[in-house]
Amino acid sequence: MSVDNISRMGTAKVALFVDETGHQVVEKFPVSDVEYSFYQHAAKSLTQVDIVTPKLLFADPSLRKLRLEYIPHQVGQDAVAGDDVLSILSRLHCYPPDPSWVYHNHTWSELALEKSLTLLALPERSAQQLRHFQQASDALFSGQCLISGDSNAGNWGKRDDGDLVLFDWERFSIGSPAIDLAPLIKGMGSIQKFIEFSERYNCISCHSKPNDLAKEIAIAKAWIVTEVVVLLNERQKSDFHFYLNWYRENLPAWLDNTVKIL
Repeated sequence: MSVDNISRMGTAKVALFVDETGHQVVEKFPVSDVEYSFYQHAAKSLTQVDIVTPKLLFADPSLRKLRLEYIPHQVGQDAVAGDDVLSILSRLHCYPPDPSWVYHNHTWSELALEKSLTLLALPERSAQQLRHFQQASDALFSGQCLISGDSNAGNWGKRDDGDLVLFDWERFSIGSPAIDLAPLIKGMGSIQKFIEFSERYNCISCHSKPNDLAKEIAIAKAWIVTEVVVLLNERQKSDFHFYLNWYRENLPAWLDNTVKIL
């Protein structure tokens, strides 16, 4: 039977079940076309290069329902900034995209930006600075790397054998590695942190130009603000006001310090 709905920002209901064999499993529905297709096709290919995702146990195409392996152990924010996670993401970013796979369309539209600014009610100087980030955001979406699109700590887990597993693939897409790297940095981060992180990733990955990547991580951090505020508001999530207040308190100083990277 279901013991909990563990969905956070997504629209699908995610429930933890004990199946007929006595094992805990995760059931998720209705999932997006992107995530349904991911587990049908992309997951099999990525597993071959040690990008570990939950095992697909059952899929119902009519209900858009997935039954997946339950990953029992959480991974903390500090752990996702480690080299093990960077190595997994690097393998994903270096894997050639398959044009037959289904991808989420990541964008940062002016409409979404202005909606987030209305909700945030930032000082005008800060609002203008966030607009500058949005105007530079093509770099995030013109990249040609496979990305998970949602690599925050809450979407990582560990199996009993210690394997790191990345789940929640509804934002699976093609873009800049910065989209996956930005959530690994605690809070809003700093220019120095972005540079250090880019250089460390560069030592592991097939990609180069760490200075460009540091700039893109900063842009991704700013873009995530719009994504979080707009999605939480649209989906009437309970932690909307928590994030809204946190951003109102922390964004102005961050924008002042970070806009110079553009």
